[in-house]
Amino acid sequence: MIGRILTRSVALGIAAAGAFQPVHGQGAVGRQGTDSLHGRVVDVKAGEFFFQAPDSIPAGLTTFRLEQIGLVVERLRAGATGRELVADKGDNTRGAHMLWVVRLDDGKSISDLHRAAQAGERVTPWARQLGGPSFALPPHTSNVTLDLEPGNYALVCYTGSAREDRSRYHLLQGMFRALTVVPGAAAKASMPRPDIIARITDGGAIHLSTPIPAGRVVIRVENETEEDYEFKFQRVPTGLTGKEFLAQPADAGPGVPWGGLTSVPPRSAVTTTISFDHGDYVVGTWPPIRHPMSQIVTVAPNRR
Repeated sequence: MIGRILTRSVALGIAAAGAFQPVHGQGAVGRQGTDSLHGRVVDVKAGEFFFQAPDSIPAGLTTFRLEQIGLVVERLRAGATGRELVADKGDNTRGAHMLWVVRLDDGKSISDLHRAAQAGERVTPWARQLGGPSFALPPHTSNVTLDLEPGNYALVCYTGSAREDRSRYHLLQGMFRALTVVPGAAAKASMPRPDIIARITDGGAIHLSTPIPAGRVVIRVENETEEDYEFKFQRVPTGLTGKEFLAQPADAGPGVPWGGLTSVPPRSAVTTTISFDHGDYVVGTWPPIRHPMSQIVTVAPNRR
């Protein structure tokens, strides 16, 4: 189940790394303000190979907002495009970081999780993955909203976990961080009401409850299967239709990672908030965005 995504997805890291392109002249939406997200907003910054985040937070409704501050930002400033944005030292996904929020059983620690990874264990029964924000090309950020109970957690980047070259496994490079969730004093907040429900069914097929409008959209992703799936969007740049984009070879570009979720565990629901410009996107649940289960989504201008 959970192991499947760590095998098929993280083995490739960001499968479309060769397709990354900055957005030019498309009215790109940047970093979402705290007031547009839900619950307590916890900023997590990711670089090579670290997370910057609080050591402890109160329990309750929490949105983790992931911001890239490493290699990819430097390369964007230098005018790089395509694979050069995240590739470095022979690793095509070195600069592409994602976040998994992991709940650890009582008596287990971040050191236990690291030792398990060193021993080649990608999945352990005492570490439960809750989901997390996927990669978004700066200046975009990505996020996940979770209802956290008190306990011990880990913030982990599993990119590269199934590669034979263990030096490409971000967790083993030190990309993990302990997080303690303490009892909260504030009144318990409820999960936000979704604007759209995205159902994942057998094979990773996606069913959207309604068309996606431009602007901020709260999406609850419901996984109705026994498998763990990711859920991600890529923007189809000007000059290509969605159909033309999907028809290109798997390693072709361009495409703009627009955020989403690293993981939607089996028989669970995970919420994310995404700001969309109008235009064509592709949404998918498999590592290659050009996959038979991916579908084209046209976001119409918001006329409200």
